[in-house]
Amino acid sequence: MLSVDRLRHKDQSSPAAGQTVGQVISVRGSKASVGFLTRPPMDRSTVRATVGKFLGIATGESLLVGVITNVVIDAPALEKNQWHSTADVDLVGEIRQIAGSAQFQRGVADYPAIGDPVLPIGARELRLVYNVSSASAVAIGHLQQDSTIGAYVDIDDMLCKHFAVLGTTGVGKSSAVVLMLSEIIRARPNLRILILDAHNEYGRPFGEQAYVLNPRNLRLPFWLFNFEEMVDVLFGARPGSEEEVHILSEAIPRAKAAYNLHRAASDRSLAKKADNRTIWYSADTPVPYRVQ
Repeated sequence: MLSVDRLRHKDQSSPAAGQTVGQVISVRGSKASVGFLTRPPMDRSTVRATVGKFLGIATGESLLVGVITNVVIDAPALEKNQWHSTADVDLVGEIRQIAGSAQFQRGVADYPAIGDPVLPIGARELRLVYNVSSASAVAIGHLQQDSTIGAYVDIDDMLCKHFAVLGTTGVGKSSAVVLMLSEIIRARPNLRILILDAHNEYGRPFGEQAYVLNPRNLRLPFWLFNFEEMVDVLFGARPGSEEEVHILSEAIPRAKAAYNLHRAASDRSLAKKADNRTIWYSADTPVPYRVQ
């Protein structure tokens, strides 16, 4: 059986190492409810059981890590027990001994049982939870739970999957995105990022690093349009007459073919060399078409 003290190594950075502040009173899937002791064996200012704080649940073989989502006092239900309040906890992972060292892994393999002890999470556990040792990791700030611990993201891991930056209005989502992108670009200067900026928030923070497209400088390749869309562009608000549309149906393909032949002949005489390879522009090279 793996003791909690062994997981914590009696680390002084964990102020409540081995000290119980409550017990598990119910378990529902990945959620657990815990009851906090009326007289915890430590200073309550150190534990502050409130929303967003981390708690640990000792299951014997591992230390489960959870986040408090709700704290209540239900007086009638608590009168017969020793708890002064209860909290709902979302289980996010567990700290286990792997290859002789304590490591955090997402998900829960060993769920808690009724009566399992609840412990505070200290700095050492937080460092294990947020440990990013990859060479592609960049620093983006510090943890809200402990300002002495840096917050990192793994560029490779983040960019190869979907992710979201969530929060209510005014909490700093845009600033967080700018910070993350700035650090990513600093680490990967050759990386290209496309931002759909509906509110015009991101052009100024990136300065000369950003190429901002707007209605004044937007250029679209003519091959982007099919024939019907090309007719709409040329005639604007008025519908084209049958004779005009018929002429365009012959003129546009001929014009494209003639231009492509001329462009291909010109570009073949101006081959560009890069990475020890000769790159030829073909007749399919996009041609800018400015929409007035």
